Amino acid sequence: MRRAEVWVGLLLGIATFAAYMIGSNRSLGYDAAASFANFIATPSIWDAFAVRSVIPTIPVTQVATNDHVLLSLLSHLIYSATGTRSEVVYRLLPALAAGATVGVSTAALARRFGILAGICAGLFIATDPLFVDNGRDIRGYSLAALGSVIATLILSSRWTRGRLIAYALIMGLAISAQLFAGVVLLCHVAWMLTRRSRPELVRLAPAWFVSLLIGVAANANIQFIELTQHGLPAPMFYPTFPSDLVFFLLGAPVLLPIGLWLSSAGLGLWLQRRKPWLWATIAVLAAVVLVLWLVLRPAFLYPRFFIFLVPACGYLMAAAIARWWVLAPVVVLGAAAAVVSQASGYTEDPLALPQAAAAVARIHESGQRACVIHSDEQVLSAYTTDFTVVTRPEQLHDCDAVVVVSWGVDLGLRDEAAREFPRLTTLQAYYPAVVLER
Repeated sequence: MRRAEVWVGLLLGIATFAAYMIGSNRSLGYDAAASFANFIATPSIWDAFAVRSVIPTIPVTQVATNDHVLLSLLSHLIYSATGTRSEVVYRLLPALAAGATVGVSTAALARRFGILAGICAGLFIATDPLFVDNGRDIRGYSLAALGSVIATLILSSRWTRGRLIAYALIMGLAISAQLFAGVVLLCHVAWMLTRRSRPELVRLAPAWFVSLLIGVAANANIQFIELTQHGLPAPMFYPTFPSDLVFFLLGAPVLLPIGLWLSSAGLGLWLQRRKPWLWATIAVLAAVVLVLWLVLRPAFLYPRFFIFLVPACGYLMAAAIARWWVLAPVVVLGAAAAVVSQASGYTEDPLALPQAAAAVARIHESGQRACVIHSDEQVLSAYTTDFTVVTRPEQLHDCDAVVVVSWGVDLGLRDEAAREFPRLTTLQAYYPAVVLER
């Protein structure tokens, strides 16, 4: 790899990391707060593997699938060593992984398709709203994307014993970071099958086995809990999931980037249409999506689970730009539109958790009892535990104030609390919290 390609990737990766750290002191999002309270800021490092209920009123079956094991484990090491609860500290690792994903992808694509194509693809990855949203919070998506990119690059290079060992470890860690990265492993197997080389399959089989072993071992307890203790909610059909997946990979919910990036990626897809690996990938992805969409129908099914496909979309755009350089401004314009659309709420608190914790502390210090409605404790516990959990209307009589921080509570109980505690104080955030008092 030439020095220019390395420098381009390095600079864009550093810029992405720096941009993602802007506003890193904002409150944790819902999933990040639940992960922090249940799997990170806990007495035992084994909690990173979702082995028990940390919050008495929240069964581990309710939160186990929220655990991104690799990130929880690394973050727990930070917590155990420092005791800090700073949002900035725990966002460093996901942002670093996101920046590295952009940097490595940019350098690799610049080497294959040219500097201009590599830069444009890197800008797409760095500004894609799906990647931005999930690369800036305490979640494992960016780690999974980074591992998937590096493992794919190793697989596409000259194999040595050391590289195959690295491949096995990195791919396994990617699956540990986010279970859906296992789809990348399936794609790799499909690629090799299209080459119809038995010696290659035999040589790669141990690496695939080790990757699978690492990923399964990290997630084994979570899946065991969900499958044997009925932790999964009832199936739910998501009628627009396939189209939503495509649109969110390519710029949704912002309309202009969707049009610009979808057309560019589509042209790249056309250029690569004769490559067997492309159709093998499409076949694997189609099979996985169809099984999830029509057979399993999980209640929680989101496009972000496939975040590892964002760099793959960047590959298609780079291929198109290498053939038609006039597409470069199209991709850059999409990136600019995506940046503008995300700017207004970029540093806004997603939930008013710090403010709610301060309100709980004020109530507690005045000798009164602050209450939360059941389910809110799994996120507010990331900031404070000085509250009483209410599960039934009659328990409201023992409260002096009720703090509501999220949408995940019993709405009937919330409405009853609003009637019994008519004085309302709003705590501002993207999703505001309220303090209800008599």
